[in-house]
Amino acid sequence: MNKRISVSPVVAGHEMRIGQGFNAMHFAENDFQGMIDPVVMLDHFHMTAPTFEPHPHAGISAVTYVFEDSASPHHNYDSLGNQGPIQAGDLHWFVAGRGAVHTEQPEGENPHVHALQIFVNLPAAQKMMTPYAVHVDAADMPVHQAPGVRVRVAAGESQGLRSPVQLPQPFTLLDGFLEAGGTFEHAVPAGWNAMIYAVQGTVGVSMDAFACSQQLEAGQALGTSEARAVRLTAADSAHFVILSGPALKEPMVKHGPLVMNTLEQMNERLLAYRRGEFGRLELPTSQADHLSAATDAA
Repeated sequence: MNKRISVSPVVAGHEMRIGQGFNAMHFAENDFQGMIDPVVMLDHFHMTAPTFEPHPHAGISAVTYVFEDSASPHHNYDSLGNQGPIQAGDLHWFVAGRGAVHTEQPEGENPHVHALQIFVNLPAAQKMMTPYAVHVDAADMPVHQAPGVRVRVAAGESQGLRSPVQLPQPFTLLDGFLEAGGTFEHAVPAGWNAMIYAVQGTVGVSMDAFACSQQLEAGQALGTSEARAVRLTAADSAHFVILSGPALKEPMVKHGPLVMNTLEQMNERLLAYRRGEFGRLELPTSQADHLSAATDAA
């Protein structure tokens, strides 16, 4: 017997602005009644200037997906020694594990990055794993195409296509586009939750036998648990994202970009960071100057 499908209320993103160079639609996991677990946070952002100082992460993966229409790359710097551009259409998956430091920022003339930042919780057994990062170039992502439908499989799989990225846990990230009258269906494995977000336009969302239906306007999202399939439709052109992964159903203690299972674990990780165990990030002098100027302007 199948478990009863649960669907969260439709959630409108909270508008968030930081300084003069960053604005986002922000979604937190507690808005969805547990139905987007393992997603902890989603920011759909536009960024035109360096905004964030180097900062720590632990217990999660910090995921950056840059939309294809981004006008400039998003440059990554981390304490593992990785640095370089995340180009339009790329996916960068930073597995923080027991702890690491990073920052990302637009660079170049008249920069404008259009992207998602996603915090994906790590299961308890992986929270103390060695940090690492994986990257997928836009050209290497499979694309599902059908009449009125184009969907990029950035992570995981859908419609028989699988992303090449190897992740610490199963997870699916789909970036899809519907033309007027287009329909897309995505199968959800048993025990997984799913988050559907309307980036642009209006998206009709229904689950399984399609008896449960919702409309998402741009900037709105919902979560669903125990659905076997998600079906999306659009009367006019629309852009959507689907995030889906196995529900962890574990306790969470959050402290900004650190997520552990207990307060004791969190306090230990904060002490480890202060002791310098997350590593050190050195920005190139020119980029440190740009960040300092942007911070002063804010």
